[in-house]
Amino acid sequence: MLILTQSAWSPGDAQGLDALTAAAKREATRQSSFAEPDALLLLPHAPMGSAGALSESDTMAVVKSAATSNGVNLAGSAVMTAEGASAPQTIGFVVASSGDILLRTPKISPDLIEGFTETTSAMGQPADFPVAKLSFAKVGMLCGEDIHFPQYGRALAFHGVEIILNPCVERSDQQFDHRVMSRFGRASESVAYVAVASPAEMDDCGIKVKLPSATALYPWEREATAVRGDETFVIPDLDMQLLRRRRVTPQGSFPAIVRADVYGRGYAEAKAKNTLPAAPTTREGWLKEAERRLAYEAEIRGPKNPKTEHQYDCMLVQTVARLIPIGGNADPREIIRKNLDEHLTSAGSRLSVPTMRLCVFPEFWLTGPGGIGGVQRTVQNLERMAISEGDEVFDIIGRFAQEYNVYVAFQNFEVHPKLPSRVFNSAFLIDDQGNHVHTYRKNQCADVWGLLPDTTPGSVLDEYLDLFGYDALFPVADTPIGKLANMVCFDNMSPEVAGGLRRQGAEVILHSTSEPHGGEGRRAWDNARRTRAMENCTYMLSAMDGGEYKSHDSEHMTFFRRGHTRLVNFDGSLQGTVDGPGPVLLRAHIDLGALRRARANPRTNFQLWNDPTVYADHYSPDMGFPSNMWAGDPYDNPYTGAKAMIERIESYVEQGIYTPPAEQLSTETKSRTSDIM
Repeated sequence: MLILTQSAWSPGDAQGLDALTAAAKREATRQSSFAEPDALLLLPHAPMGSAGALSESDTMAVVKSAATSNGVNLAGSAVMTAEGASAPQTIGFVVASSGDILLRTPKISPDLIEGFTETTSAMGQPADFPVAKLSFAKVGMLCGEDIHFPQYGRALAFHGVEIILNPCVERSDQQFDHRVMSRFGRASESVAYVAVASPAEMDDCGIKVKLPSATALYPWEREATAVRGDETFVIPDLDMQLLRRRRVTPQGSFPAIVRADVYGRGYAEAKAKNTLPAAPTTREGWLKEAERRLAYEAEIRGPKNPKTEHQYDCMLVQTVARLIPIGGNADPREIIRKNLDEHLTSAGSRLSVPTMRLCVFPEFWLTGPGGIGGVQRTVQNLERMAISEGDEVFDIIGRFAQEYNVYVAFQNFEVHPKLPSRVFNSAFLIDDQGNHVHTYRKNQCADVWGLLPDTTPGSVLDEYLDLFGYDALFPVADTPIGKLANMVCFDNMSPEVAGGLRRQGAEVILHSTSEPHGGEGRRAWDNARRTRAMENCTYMLSAMDGGEYKSHDSEHMTFFRRGHTRLVNFDGSLQGTVDGPGPVLLRAHIDLGALRRARANPRTNFQLWNDPTVYADHYSPDMGFPSNMWAGDPYDNPYTGAKAMIERIESYVEQGIYTPPAEQLSTETKSRTSDIM
């Protein structure tokens, strides 16, 4: 049983903590069907008081006493001084009812919400990300703002965490609502619960300061269970079997889907080059470190184009494309040309405005999604609709870009002459002079389930990196309208992709996407879009297809894809959305001045404090979806039937990363997967 409290506590008040723990035990007994429930009480973070910080040994003695005297497992974090440390720091803990310390987790990030404090942190050091096994779940901890760094949550997921504990102190500011979404994002990415405990009030030199209600439990898909007022305890329902069943389902096992090796190679390189100083130990030191990091970011990742247009309008085009059928005698090039002419004509009708400088088209806008009627695609099918550099499509879109003086982002299947018979799901950027600026190739795709036989860079990673280099995975263009990057559809669900683009300086992510509008996962997809914007301080422009034809010549549409094209501001707020399916033109506004102002604030620019040294070692080739699995025959798809996904999930179970559900589902899962392919 998990109990959350929003009652403040202090290591200097042993009697108060004992009384709070005793009350939690009584509440647990009342709410449980067991005479002696095994309860875990999550305490809020305890900041340093006016008298200073206790030693770690004295702090833990107080916690152990409360745990053992009441028979309750205790978790939380507090500012304490570790043995041999030069300054106090936040350390998270899980203490068993026996008094054993099951987990010790130093905080990594600085105190951004509090506004920097007289403490140090574990910043810049490789972290262990330990997980403790309780009778009902495996728990890990991210203290305070650490929850807003997605790689930390991913590292815990690779260790099998089922509940991520987040003791913190929340404040009402412009990012409060988006920090809430970030916690839901960590739950979705990890297929885990995220449990948050934040105090309802704090003592500030004798003044009781009221704080926003933030104590809650976030599932990976459903609504949160949160405080509704000034109540002391929240006792949420934990369905651990539901979680475990979800994890062994190939469609929802995000810790197994993520291509950890692809991102890990970049993190390892960054770690090897790490020259960051030790974490500061004072508020003054943190402020100086913030200045140093801001200057470094401006020099290395900041925009250099002298012709910056600080604000402009953009167009997100929601389309309904003619479908290229898998079989029959239809000419794919003819259908592509019809789609192209129709959509460019539609977009052009609204682009003749001097402030309009950017136009984004969705995924599959030229080809339609395909696969209607359960017919399985093949590489040969995709080759028929693929384009390459020099194709007339680039010429036509280039002339369109010149005519309307806009940058254009679009997606299509692509074949590169250096990798013949490899069909990539690619996104392209055309500048306002009609030049092809760069190509982004989708990193996370439906290929892992065998649903789409395209090649991702990870499938042929060694060869891809030999030909193009690592930076080609995350191309970013420095233009007068900002540092622009492309992303495609499912990339949105892996924060490592947007993070990779952000490390190259991306300010505006052009997200060509085609998203099923089913109930399962819909909330997670929408939340992820806004979380990517907030955690990277980037605009997210998601242009979506607005429906699909049953066949290439049908006038009747299905609404499996229902549009809802969106533009998300750099702080995670939603600027605008199309409210349904069909062809729609969404006009929106980009303000680079406001974005760059936000990035100059070290308390809201989370990526300023993101150091791969902390988590690089956890992104090993043994984690996530394996690399180089399609290095062989381009026409022999090794992913058919989700075989590779199922094998990876089974390996997680064998290693103890995943706890199997009470009812063994491996045979049933394979059967269900084969039915939907």
